[in-house]
Amino acid sequence: MASVKVAVRVRPFNQRELDMGAKAVIRMDGKKTRIVNLSKTAGDVGFKDFTFDHSYWSFEPSDPDFATQEQVFEELGTEVVASAFEGYNACLFAYGQTGSGKTFTMTGPPDDPGLIPRICEAMFGKMQEEQEDKNYRVDVSYLEIYNEKVRDLLASSNPSGGLRVREHPRQGPYVSDLSHHLVTCYDHVAQLMERGNRARCTAATNMNDTSSRSHAIFTLTFRQAGLGAEGLPCETTSKVHLVDLAGSERADATGATGQRLKEGAHINKSLVTLGSVISALAEKRVGSFVPYRDAVLTWLLKDSLGGNSKTIMVAAISPADCNYSETLSTLRYANRAKNIVNQPTVNEDPNVRLIRELREEIYKLRGLLGEETQPKVLAELQQKEAKEKSLTAEWAEKWRETQAILREQQALGLRKAGRGVVLDSDRPHLVAIDQDDRLSTGVTLYHLNRNGDTVIGAAEGSDIVLPGLEPHHCIVTLKDGIAVLTPKNGYCSVDGLATETSSRISQGSLIGLGRAHVLRYNDPAEAAQLRKEGRVMSRSSLFGGSTSDLNLNVEERELETERRRLAREYEERKRQLDEERRRLEERQREAEEQLRLREEKLEEQRRRIENKKEEELEKREELQELEKRVVERLATLQERQKRVAELDAQLEAAREEVETARLALKERTEAELQAMHKRRASLSLALNGRGRLGPPSSDDSFHTATDQPQTLWPPDSALSDSGLGLASPGEALARKVAQQKEKILTALEDENCDKEALNDHIAHLQELQREQIRLETKMNGNFKGGPARRPLEAEVDEPPITVRANAFRRHSAFELSSP
Repeated sequence: MASVKVAVRVRPFNQRELDMGAKAVIRMDGKKTRIVNLSKTAGDVGFKDFTFDHSYWSFEPSDPDFATQEQVFEELGTEVVASAFEGYNACLFAYGQTGSGKTFTMTGPPDDPGLIPRICEAMFGKMQEEQEDKNYRVDVSYLEIYNEKVRDLLASSNPSGGLRVREHPRQGPYVSDLSHHLVTCYDHVAQLMERGNRARCTAATNMNDTSSRSHAIFTLTFRQAGLGAEGLPCETTSKVHLVDLAGSERADATGATGQRLKEGAHINKSLVTLGSVISALAEKRVGSFVPYRDAVLTWLLKDSLGGNSKTIMVAAISPADCNYSETLSTLRYANRAKNIVNQPTVNEDPNVRLIRELREEIYKLRGLLGEETQPKVLAELQQKEAKEKSLTAEWAEKWRETQAILREQQALGLRKAGRGVVLDSDRPHLVAIDQDDRLSTGVTLYHLNRNGDTVIGAAEGSDIVLPGLEPHHCIVTLKDGIAVLTPKNGYCSVDGLATETSSRISQGSLIGLGRAHVLRYNDPAEAAQLRKEGRVMSRSSLFGGSTSDLNLNVEERELETERRRLAREYEERKRQLDEERRRLEERQREAEEQLRLREEKLEEQRRRIENKKEEELEKREELQELEKRVVERLATLQERQKRVAELDAQLEAAREEVETARLALKERTEAELQAMHKRRASLSLALNGRGRLGPPSSDDSFHTATDQPQTLWPPDSALSDSGLGLASPGEALARKVAQQKEKILTALEDENCDKEALNDHIAHLQELQREQIRLETKMNGNFKGGPARRPLEAEVDEPPITVRANAFRRHSAFELSSP
């Protein structure tokens, strides 16, 4: 496997960019190419870097790093030549926007040729070096894809609908009826290339004065054969595709309208398909569909992209800032193309492979024989040896015949031109035109002696022997490139005019000799000079007088017979054409029906795709809405979590506060209980002291001041050990107060405390305390002769208790305080 090699080449500013005052946005350093976005602000990153196999700086010729056509060929073209001689298919194509320098890199001007002519010249030069050991055969084809139709650039005419593209199951896509021209030297290749370039479609646009309006593919089919180690035949066939693509373009930038706009649409369609193929191959997804057949260009380059070929891509880019977007797009495509992996294999001839496999089997069978003779193995060995020798002999004979034909064609100057064969020669010669000999099927060529006389006549010693003439009919003298016809004993004419004296003959002159022979004079040097000067000889000068002279002696009967034959042929041909027309109309109707069905199918597919796109758009909008809601919910959740954290903190603080209040209340209650016990003890002592004095007398001030019965003070036998009667109202009241406070403490320690029940307990406690104060006040007012004593601090200063409640989450906590 081998990855596609990618090279990038930047051209200088063209006149249009100089007039616009364009700035350079391309920088190169080794294999790295940087594109700078001058529209970016100072704070933004305004460049992108790409790394390729080769980066060619052809912007300024005075720069020491300037890449010439020769350097590009040495690094890229030599690889193509080496791959072809190793038996691999090779492809080199140039990609980029219109006017970026693709055609200059691939073809180049005559004084500075590009990759295609240099590769062809190098191949023939290497064939000349290795000609002793191997035999070679080279065929050339040249086509263009114009408006998605294939045209043969080397054919005299093309069908209106273009040539058809087909696909062989093993050899891949090919163009049906495409002409292939056998070439034996680089000069022939140059002539064919020049002829094809003249026929190629170009036009002027705002972006390029000579914009290519089609994709051109120049193909070399290179066959080489020879004998390898141990006399085994070796034969490989390599196809070298050299592709000059039309440039991608924008209608607003090129100013295209009408036909130019239509051409641009087809160009962009094929280039978009090429980009899709590159992207699909670069992603390397298993089972992914590669749209080769969406465009003729990608279909023909199927083997070159991901198939059996070693491929090189040259990305041609503009340095100007006005072409920033197109240049960036080209660099991105080139960067993707680096990831394409091809699977090149040596294209060995099947017969040669079979011979090699037979030879290996023969070696194995000989090893099985050993010292003892085994009839079965021996018979198989002899059979395979015979087959191997037969195939080798056939292969050698085929190449001997091929080489003989090549040598003969080269000697005669034969070359194919479309469906015909051109007979070229570098020497002045005469070509026989035998109008009376209707059975003649060949062409006779007579070379003239260089710088001397050529005798024409019926005598055996003449240089050119023609029957029906005088023994020494005439002489043609050739000296310093000038040919002169001198009649001797027979009738002679030049371009239909009889001559009896020496007459100069020039390129294309028709020479009439006697009544039956017409010869045409050809001088290749003079013809080349006339082509260079642009002169064209008229048909009337060539055929006018001579044709009438030749037909003077034709009998009327022969003319009538010929006329009838032509009439029959005309009727037959007309019938055939009518039949062919009917068949074509039938095929057209079938094709239209198929096209209609295809259009309906495509329309249905388009509707399905549009519906699917609408569904996907709706799903995408729903997804965006859902994402928005999720974001909002997440924000709400975060806010709630924050609030919960705050509430937890408040709850913890409240718990601490409640705990502090509870402890304070507990300490306070214990202090109050202790004070109550002390008061009870004091009260008991006071009451005990008073009881020992005995009951009050009649003149006692307390007794006299009150007329109350002495039921408040029980007898001594009713006192307890502490001096307080068990049935005393004060002791009962104190016990109730203590019990009520114990209930309040028990309620406060319970997490599920009921607020209303707690408030009831506290209210009841306050009521008991007020009743206790009233009782003590009343008791202190009953002491004899003494003023009512002041209540204890614990009795008077104790404030009423109130409750504040704060609710948190699952339970309530209560806070005690004094108003």
